[in-house]
Amino acid sequence: MQFDPMNAPSDFPLIALQPVFDARHAWVALRLTSERPFESSGMRRLIEDCAVAGLLGEIPCIVPADPLRIDPALADGLPRHRLILLFPWEAGAEGANRAALQALHEAGFGLMAAGVPEENAVLAPAVTALAVACPGSAAPEHLIRLLLERPGPHLALGTSEKVCPGFCRFHWLSGHYAGMISPALQGDPSARSQLLRLLALVTADAELAELEAVFKRDAGLSYKLLRLVNSVSYMPGRRIENFSQALIILGRRQLQRWVTLLLFARPAGNDSASPLLPQAALRGSLLEALARHQGSTRDRRDLAFMTGMFSLLDQLFGQPLAEILAPLNLADEVVQALLGRHGDFGAFLRTVELAEQDAFPALAGALGESGIDPESWAAMLIDAAHWATLVGKEA
Repeated sequence: MQFDPMNAPSDFPLIALQPVFDARHAWVALRLTSERPFESSGMRRLIEDCAVAGLLGEIPCIVPADPLRIDPALADGLPRHRLILLFPWEAGAEGANRAALQALHEAGFGLMAAGVPEENAVLAPAVTALAVACPGSAAPEHLIRLLLERPGPHLALGTSEKVCPGFCRFHWLSGHYAGMISPALQGDPSARSQLLRLLALVTADAELAELEAVFKRDAGLSYKLLRLVNSVSYMPGRRIENFSQALIILGRRQLQRWVTLLLFARPAGNDSASPLLPQAALRGSLLEALARHQGSTRDRRDLAFMTGMFSLLDQLFGQPLAEILAPLNLADEVVQALLGRHGDFGAFLRTVELAEQDAFPALAGALGESGIDPESWAAMLIDAAHWATLVGKEA
């Protein structure tokens, strides 16, 4: 069965994003989830209007799709096999769909079958990867055989354990399990305490000399800040080389963002990535985008960003959020949003949390109240994910 554009529905599905990790807990891909599979017209808008094409240069994307309603020509110009179509394994079985699947593969799409195939099922050769709920040591023999026969990358879905017992057969893991791994609890606690003191100075509008003194006492801290700041180009062709220059170019509000990001960065001497940093950056960027859509001022957009970032501090430090926030000079609106989900910022945070939970009916209601259509929401997600991915690489 070949692609038939006349039978393709034209509406755009509501989506959410789930991070995909490797064994080091680094983001290696993004998995789009949606209320229904993408077809050709929606996929074209996702690639072109929502800027997925640009994101693919940084990180692969897994997109739920109906492979029989995707035009292979949509892969033209995209990095090969970086846009991975995800569909039920039945659609990837050897048989009537073989030619359509082969055409998608040859055009440059990656093909990933979801679910555990029946014991005697044969998958089409173009299907190179599997996505299944992590079976751990209970994986059936025929699934192990398929995982070994196909090159992957194979994806374990919905993992909630800190260590996946079946990871030896999977390349990628998807789920929010990695949020339980707190980098703050793995490194030098005094370094985190120093960052919290620095953050308190920034939020209290301390003098430049006080802030600069902190960085001068810790060369490693200065290095990490500048590496993060330079991961996203503010002035093309010009690097920020010292703290004073960073403050002048970025301003105090932007500097506050980067100091907060430093809290989530990996501890010195730890080879594992910090899964919470890109997640916090994604939340912050999404809350800022929602505030921008509302017509908020620059200062309120900055506060929205900080609300998103601070919402994961309890996971970072493994202690109640109220205790962490107490010494910080935060606006009442931010504190109320973080502790009780009150006000505009609290509503924004609830919206992002609904997306992380794939709660599509409730998410649709929250976005509808804000006047945000599914395609505009998708563009916000992709833009935020692009920025979070860039930042996460330097963490």
